[in-house]
Amino acid sequence: MSFDKQTQKPISIWYLLRYFKGYWGAIIATLLFMALSKIATSFDPIYLKKIIDGVTSQSSFKALLVIIFIYFALKIITALFEYLRDLIFAPAEMGIARTLSTELFSHLLTLPINYHHNQKIGGLSRKITRGGRAVSFILDFMIINILPTIFELIFVTILLYKLYAPIYALITFSTIIIYTWFTIWATEKRQKYRLGMLNADDEVAGLEVDSLTNIETIKYFNNEITQLKRYQPLVDNRYNLSVASNKLFALISGVQGIILLAGLGLILFLAIRQALNGIITIGDLVLLTTYIMRLSAPIGVLGFIYRQIKDGLADLDGMAKILNEPQTIKEPSRPTLLKNPQGKIVFDNVCFGYSSKREILKDINLVIEPGQKVAFVGPSGVGKSTIVKLLFRLFEASKGNIYIDNITIGKLGKQGRQNIMAIVPQDPALFNSTIGDNIRFAKPNATQEEIENSAKLASLDQFIQSLPDRYNTLVGERGVKLSGGEKQRVAIARAVIRNPKILVFDEATSSLDSKSERTILTALHKASKGRTTIAIAHRLSTINDYDIIHVLDKGAIVEKGTHQQLLKLNGLYAKLWKIQAKQENK
Repeated sequence: MSFDKQTQKPISIWYLLRYFKGYWGAIIATLLFMALSKIATSFDPIYLKKIIDGVTSQSSFKALLVIIFIYFALKIITALFEYLRDLIFAPAEMGIARTLSTELFSHLLTLPINYHHNQKIGGLSRKITRGGRAVSFILDFMIINILPTIFELIFVTILLYKLYAPIYALITFSTIIIYTWFTIWATEKRQKYRLGMLNADDEVAGLEVDSLTNIETIKYFNNEITQLKRYQPLVDNRYNLSVASNKLFALISGVQGIILLAGLGLILFLAIRQALNGIITIGDLVLLTTYIMRLSAPIGVLGFIYRQIKDGLADLDGMAKILNEPQTIKEPSRPTLLKNPQGKIVFDNVCFGYSSKREILKDINLVIEPGQKVAFVGPSGVGKSTIVKLLFRLFEASKGNIYIDNITIGKLGKQGRQNIMAIVPQDPALFNSTIGDNIRFAKPNATQEEIENSAKLASLDQFIQSLPDRYNTLVGERGVKLSGGEKQRVAIARAVIRNPKILVFDEATSSLDSKSERTILTALHKASKGRTTIAIAHRLSTINDYDIIHVLDKGAIVEKGTHQQLLKLNGLYAKLWKIQAKQENK
């Protein structure tokens, strides 16, 4: 059994106060009606006592009529105030949860790509789900259960002190203090198991999502048993921590019950004894018994709710840690706007590494003029795709600057970069929606005509027309219903619909057969006219007509020139060209 001892101290309930903005009026009104309902419900036993005393003393019905009326009026007032409390609080509660969910999702979308690369999707998804559920749970039980119960306990204790011997108030107050102290102390002891269980649950969810996302790979390699062997220890760890947490929970509940029974039982014992001795009336006994019954249930539930709220805070803690993740790539508050973008790109002494011990790019210096077609080639892992990621500012260069039309990309802002650049990635990720929606994703306000023109440019229109639902065809999770080539062409259509000034192709034709590749290359060449075009290429035959080809090796540009110039150099490019030529001949 293990749990993360490095876990930071969980956040407190005061964390939620920052999201109350705009809802304070509703919350104050809710608390007011809560207090009024508890005052009304605390007074009705007093009038019940008067009714019983009147009956036992054989008072006339007429004399009791006003008391009976007040008793039932208090019942009605209590119900009315509770209704108004719930009516006002519901939109505030859901609004606070909505605000937090929106802020979380917005923050996740703006976090740098490096953060997402370091996360397990299953665990991250589980944190978000648990956190959102915890917000509603905490608010609901704080306003509807805990605060009303605390208010009622205090008010009833004061009434007992005013109406009866101080011993009753003293016992009630002492019981509450001991019960509350034990609940808080024991729950804090249990919390480490709860936090450990949540971490274990994230590990389980991460492996589940990872396995189901790559189910084809698992089946290709017949590795179901291997995945199950990885899964079993994680589930066992979660089971052990959950059992330990629940056992402690049961022990806490048992001790709480004994404290409650001792305190309130003592009050009942004293009340019965005094009633038999004629010190208090039967009405007083009923009053005290009513208060005991009313207090015992909420106090018992209070301990349970407190433990559940602590669990909810542990769930909320995961969400809060996401929100506290810093924005390492900051966008300008007043970005520079390019009114007439040309598409000139400059890398000025750019260096980058994922860590100080792992340098990927070294002193990259290059100029790409507007309208030029430039390619980056080289062996795998030399930093070709990293250049594109730096251009789109998915990562920040550790040294040097990148300019578009003589303005650093940091000053352009996201929208500015989006307006002038588009990419066809090596592994296109499609959303679980329609083909039309996936093409439109790059330009949400695109017309149907623009979508169809983009599909034609990507040689996708004939395929779409052959489908029963055409552009309304669902592509499945990450596009699983489409072939690799079809997904790639959807990605090409998605890129060109933006009519960008800079087009980037990251191994854009790698998933296509030779015939489709030729068709797409012809279309892309047409689309590239008048635009700056950057290609990351593995197949050198696809970029042999480019204006400049940069050859990378070990993170540095070692050669550059046209296809023919590079062949004459008889260097790395020529070596790669000969290897590919032999493979194609075979």
